[in-house]
Amino acid sequence: MAITMQGAWTISVKSKNASFPQRFLIQGSDSADGIYPGEPGSPAVNVTGAQWSITIQHNPDGPVSWLPSAERVTNPVLSGSQLTFDIQSNDSGGDHDYNDLVLSCSTAANDSEFVLYGNVRTYEGFCFNPCFRFPWLVIDTAQHLRELLKYPAVSKVIEALYPERVKIIRRPFPEPDPAPFRPIMIPLSAFTEESGAVFENIQPNASAAAATSMKSVTAFARLSLGAGVFDRVSPHVRDLAKLLDRIRFHCSVKDQPGLLLRFLEYDRTADELAGGAYSGEGDRQVLGLTVTDEQGNYIFRFTRTLADIAEEVSDVPSGGVLANELRPDILVQVVNGTTVLFETGLHTNIPNLKRIDLCIPESVINPGPTACQGGRAIQAVGNIFTISGVGNTLDAEGRITATHSSGPQITRGAWAGRLDLFACFTDQPAVKYYTIRFRKPGSGWSFVQEEYKHVFIPFIGDPGHPAHKVGPFTRTLTIDGVTDPNAPAYNNIESDSQWLATHRLRKVKLSSSVYADQLYLTDHAGPVEFKIEGYDASGNKVAGAEDTITLYLDNRPVTGDIDTIALGAIAPGECGLFELPSANAALTIRFKADHPGGFTQRYYLDVRRGSNTAVAVSDTTTPVQPLDLVYNEATHGNFFFGTFNGVAPDSDNYVLAELQADSGAWLPSDKNFCAFAFELWGVRRATDGYHLNGAHRLDQELIGISFTPPAA
Repeated sequence: MAITMQGAWTISVKSKNASFPQRFLIQGSDSADGIYPGEPGSPAVNVTGAQWSITIQHNPDGPVSWLPSAERVTNPVLSGSQLTFDIQSNDSGGDHDYNDLVLSCSTAANDSEFVLYGNVRTYEGFCFNPCFRFPWLVIDTAQHLRELLKYPAVSKVIEALYPERVKIIRRPFPEPDPAPFRPIMIPLSAFTEESGAVFENIQPNASAAAATSMKSVTAFARLSLGAGVFDRVSPHVRDLAKLLDRIRFHCSVKDQPGLLLRFLEYDRTADELAGGAYSGEGDRQVLGLTVTDEQGNYIFRFTRTLADIAEEVSDVPSGGVLANELRPDILVQVVNGTTVLFETGLHTNIPNLKRIDLCIPESVINPGPTACQGGRAIQAVGNIFTISGVGNTLDAEGRITATHSSGPQITRGAWAGRLDLFACFTDQPAVKYYTIRFRKPGSGWSFVQEEYKHVFIPFIGDPGHPAHKVGPFTRTLTIDGVTDPNAPAYNNIESDSQWLATHRLRKVKLSSSVYADQLYLTDHAGPVEFKIEGYDASGNKVAGAEDTITLYLDNRPVTGDIDTIALGAIAPGECGLFELPSANAALTIRFKADHPGGFTQRYYLDVRRGSNTAVAVSDTTTPVQPLDLVYNEATHGNFFFGTFNGVAPDSDNYVLAELQADSGAWLPSDKNFCAFAFELWGVRRATDGYHLNGAHRLDQELIGISFTPPAA
């Protein structure tokens, strides 16, 4: 696995203890790209560049068979005026001592340079984020928030600090998940411990005495972030601490190699500067990227110019110490391409050299199994497992019923949007290439030819580089017993550490509309079979390296219409004004909600008055028309179209409802007139493997209602 680097470093060979020839590659630098001998005493290499990489290689089989070695980094140390760390490597020989080739990386330490390092682990279980130490309790997933809100001490504090987050988590109908979840940070003290090292004007050519001008920081300081709201937390600190003690052992962690980390400098909001709780809504500046090594360790370097430091003057909280508050505040994201998988809480006032260990929920970066499971190659679509025994099933036409907690839960739903197909050939290590074909059941096969890119670590700083392409490439393969010199095939990268570890089992991103539109020219929806097959380096099919899955694809929306709102026989239409004969006179509404494939999850009517005040209404006239109808498998089976499944739909699937206000009057007692909005909402029963569809407004009618009570 390549080691990613930023800025100016000097690379030298520290030692070699291997029988195989050794070398290292520099890629993505400003002017030092090339191959360099892995021999002690060879000239040091000065490398600069915003983002570049080092790959150590060894040659066990001759001059054309160079293979990447396993690599890991050590923690950086300050020696004189130089900051130094080592890259240790292990080749394919019989030992595993990581001393086959050791490179030393050094850079001049000065007060404008910042180096972050640490270990990245994932955690599972019921706990607060284990990497944030006292005084912080950090909640960083919606699932953990839901669970922790069950505890009164947590619920009271979060309702005080983050009332809007409690409202979001308790919404009654499914909505698309926010991405990413912004952490909740609860302070248990008005003080926090700072640690790290500050470089005080160290110059590259300083004398030995001056070169020691480094100050270690280990001191208690008054908390700036969240200090103004600590009084709301302090009555509950002991209860929170007791809860923390009880659940800390319900958490397991493991190192995470090959994760792509993006670092951002954060400018606090005015409320945060005044001591308010962390919101995550401040301005951000991307600093750069790095990748964790095979032990989950990372090193990241960035520079702050005088202009950057000057801007920090506006980011100093009231009462803060200027020298401390001018230091950058840092967020770290785990990203996959352009998708943010996870975002940490805020690390404030970072010194020049700082260790930041990161703990990331396992659920947000592991969308599927890490090895072939369930006796098949295809493992998951998005976060929905497709192997047997986990509570997820596909019917014969590919409708998905998912109950496993790793992904969205849905019953007899369709697939829609962009679909990440995860599969593995771990049981068939000879697989070098793979093809994916598709068809309408019973018809002929066609090749999937959508371009798929991943992250090739040596060129991580150049997202447009062609090396990131996984496929398809034209290969000569023997398909169904016939040699095809123009077969579109993808490279099998799942076991190649040069590629970013996250999502390495993803084989393709399928645009579901492409296949539904091509195979179903009228409805643009229906079952589609996808077949993946693995081939060796000679282009021959590898025995057992194949799998087929059927997915019901349907991207059509739920549509709806409010045709009329009438008072008796009068339906005034546009700009309607209703003069009511009584305070709760019934209004007749004719409306329709429909999904042509039967994939409606829910439809409902919503009535609002004046400044968006909800008005509860019911149909009290027999036969009662449901105003909020939800899909039920036992009742509806595969098909819940919408109002077609309501009470007495007409030939166009419209239904009638006689609406009255549940309060006994449409208008408040002190009002003779108000504007009303009648809204029809619908939810589609479909998923992309990561999310459920949220509610969408299908139609809206605006009317005025007037009632003048009779004179006493």
